[in-house]
Amino acid sequence: MEHGKFDTDVAALKQRIQAHEKYGLYDLNQWIFDHIELEEGLSILDLGCGTGKQTLPLAKIVGDSGHVLAVDVSQDALDVLFQSAKELGLEKRISLLCIGFDDLREEHFHQQRFDRVVASYSLYYAHCPRTVFGVVYHVMKAGSILFFCGPAKDNNSELKHFHYVLRGEQPPIENGAPVFMEETGQQLAREFFTTVEVFTFENPLRFDSAEALYVYWSSCNLYDKNLDANFKAAATKHFQTHFMFETIKRVIGVKAVK
Repeated sequence: MEHGKFDTDVAALKQRIQAHEKYGLYDLNQWIFDHIELEEGLSILDLGCGTGKQTLPLAKIVGDSGHVLAVDVSQDALDVLFQSAKELGLEKRISLLCIGFDDLREEHFHQQRFDRVVASYSLYYAHCPRTVFGVVYHVMKAGSILFFCGPAKDNNSELKHFHYVLRGEQPPIENGAPVFMEETGQQLAREFFTTVEVFTFENPLRFDSAEALYVYWSSCNLYDKNLDANFKAAATKHFQTHFMFETIKRVIGVKAVK
């Protein structure tokens, strides 16, 4: 799957993360971490780490005896992550690797083996995910856990409906990431791992103003500059009769045990 226009944009990524933290009812990280049995001393591979939404709290949890290898295709995102790690005094617990998933090979890990592998909103960007699964499987220790997550087919359906009404269109049938999370990714996990469980997570985002809704929309791949003025006007009109706008982040999580 190709990256969307804002998938590797650091500023847009920050805006989305901030919106999820401010307007979301629940914590995605807590949901992820609850499924992977974290403790001090673990070695963790974070695939598609971005600016460190999972990397930094994982580094805190594993302590000085643990380690996190953070992998991302964006050097800009890794630079932000490294600066944040330095500010938090976590830089010795984190290593960085700038590479795309389809270029990833076992030799990049220098014989490291991992207790946990986390991939949040990332694995579906691989053009050949089966190869990536193979590499990941071989760098995992016996008994280790892979957890990957991403959008369900009905993710953000409320915001999508709002957006496509302005275009005079029906929302398109979902493909790409949601199909990977609900179909392809689960099938691949079962090819490589004997124990696979699937979980769901719903996080309502409740925006309290037209400006907050616009800022979020403008940081998403839905954004269309030709609709900019129309979206602002529609958002303003919505809040004349409603005190909030709710859209729901619907997430699929897959846990696989080696």
